[in-house]
Amino acid sequence: MSALPARLTYILIGLLVSGVLLYASFRAPTPQEQDVLDFTDSFAPGQHRSQAGPAATAAAELDDESIARVQNETLGFQEIYMISLPLRTDKRDSFALQAAVSGMTYTQMDGVDGHSVPEKALPYTMNQSPNAVGCWRAHLDVIQKIVREKVSTALIFEDDADWDVSFKTQLVQFARGSRYILKTPAHDSPFSPYGDGWDMLWIGHCGTWVHPDDNGRFFVIPDDPTVEPPQLRRNVDTPDMSRWERGPNGDNQTRIVFSAEGGVCTAAYAISQQGARKALYHMSMEPYDSPIDWGFANLCKDKAYNFNCVSVFPQLVGVSRPTANTSKWSDIGYGDDANRGVESANAQHLVYSTRLNMANLLAGKTVFDSQYPDSTPPQLDIKDIGRAVGHIEVLDP
Repeated sequence: MSALPARLTYILIGLLVSGVLLYASFRAPTPQEQDVLDFTDSFAPGQHRSQAGPAATAAAELDDESIARVQNETLGFQEIYMISLPLRTDKRDSFALQAAVSGMTYTQMDGVDGHSVPEKALPYTMNQSPNAVGCWRAHLDVIQKIVREKVSTALIFEDDADWDVSFKTQLVQFARGSRYILKTPAHDSPFSPYGDGWDMLWIGHCGTWVHPDDNGRFFVIPDDPTVEPPQLRRNVDTPDMSRWERGPNGDNQTRIVFSAEGGVCTAAYAISQQGARKALYHMSMEPYDSPIDWGFANLCKDKAYNFNCVSVFPQLVGVSRPTANTSKWSDIGYGDDANRGVESANAQHLVYSTRLNMANLLAGKTVFDSQYPDSTPPQLDIKDIGRAVGHIEVLDP
């Protein structure tokens, strides 16, 4: 046989492979992706929107298919890390199962015993308790790893973090809101599904507040079944929700996304490479004497090194409290453990908690239980739990 037929065979094979790849690149979205990408009715007019023109323009800027990445195994971030003391195997067990049923993968990072951190390794101004020092160092170890390994974006959980069963659907709405707050340009391929230019996304906290320099722009998510009832919220500080919760059209199930002046507690937050570098400098190389969360809060408040924070209230990530003696709940400590008693399980800041619904999830059910049956629907299907859709609101000055 001559060499020509063989070459023709290779050419034909190459053309066939190229054709398949070209088809795949232009294929229609799968049904799951279509659920995420179909934003035709996503930006319904808001009751409190002051100007339809700018809001409609901003809405168009958010119509970007890359937002589907928030539903992958790392929630649209390059990495997910979970911090846990090696001795707390109970918390590691719980988090592993919770992440598995939620379709998430993560890297486990060891927590730090503050007594093991030598004084010479602390900022010379630091005078915190060993528990606060351990928490500070554990978070900085993760942040140092992000800087060292050039991780572009990472989501950091503490080991008692919990979230609603509709977490991935909630994150789609949060990502749309974050893009608006960050003024991510229309039709660009953003740095992250959550937008361009962010240093920190504070999604799990025990209090947060709006930055006064940008207090007129909000992404508002009404009629959200996962919003904790106002009378049950326990937070250090909160945004003023009266605009959305009072009046004839008041809605106690509203969540907002906004530019944040700060927050308290670090159940979950995302940080970018640029944000990690700024945080490592501020909390390790400069004079410093605060717990880790107040270090982040100060960066957000002062916009030191142009630190850019986006937050959400009520929070998307809460804290799991298993049925146990309450001394089991925290490794930081809140009082005399000897005087603690056994209390029933709860999930702070959540309604349809993943951990509280673990038996339902493992049984393959799609209807889940509220931990507040007296003030929220006792049971809801997953489609109804994740039904909320947000819109832009520009408030009059």
